Amino acid sequence: MIKSHTLRSTVILLMMTLLAAGTASAQQDEAYKIGVGDRVRISVYGQEDMNTDTEVAADGTITMALIGRVDIRGMTPPEVSRLLESRFESEGYLRNANINVVVQEYRSNTISVLGHVNQPGRIALEGPTTLTEVLALAGGINSGGGERLVLIRDGEDGQQVRQQYYLSELLDQQATDTQPVRVRNGDTLYVPKAEQFYIHGQVQKPGTYTIDRPLNVMQALSVSGGFNPRASTRGVVLYRKQPDGTVKTFKVDMSDPIRDGDVLFVKESLF
Repeated sequence: MIKSHTLRSTVILLMMTLLAAGTASAQQDEAYKIGVGDRVRISVYGQEDMNTDTEVAADGTITMALIGRVDIRGMTPPEVSRLLESRFESEGYLRNANINVVVQEYRSNTISVLGHVNQPGRIALEGPTTLTEVLALAGGINSGGGERLVLIRDGEDGQQVRQQYYLSELLDQQATDTQPVRVRNGDTLYVPKAEQFYIHGQVQKPGTYTIDRPLNVMQALSVSGGFNPRASTRGVVLYRKQPDGTVKTFKVDMSDPIRDGDVLFVKESLF
């Protein structure tokens, strides 16, 4: 029987991550870099008639009363505040200007989430965002998905770079307070179907198991409860489907990796 408790617990953990992320929204906004299409609200203290709600134009600019067009693309809200204050003061329109800038709608920095998630699509990044937070925003992994995550992004040379992660490992990193994996504008996250392997023969619990982390033969045997008393410890073989559709048989080493679709068979001892 396929083990599904891991996926259920994963969804719960992801929802907890989403709630925690909400408490840090103010810090995220300070680090967010404004881009084309974002809508910002600009409040001028003591000069309410100059307050402005505007969208960043295609050339990265906004238009303000008195000072005209201002290029703010790639700047954080606090940086835009300081720039506007400086402009209004240097051009003689305000003394001791106090201007607040808040992003009202995030549209410029997005990531695409595809595959086996509950809410696939394009997600706006409202500041520094981790891979697990993106999964939470996409509603978590659905019942058909596995824990292997594929992050696709453009490299410095313009070529696509694919990076592979396992959700259980990412959550372990969070628990140990190690550096999280952050996404960036233009990334694509793909969640493939759940990977499985099969184990039969002289083991305690033969059946079908989900690959929820990188496994080798020894670990796969452990998942199935290990050898039973009739097992030949040297009689472990692996059947693996080849690209041409044929199935190849391997006599394995305990450190060999398990792949999606592998079948392990443990022979019976002759003695």
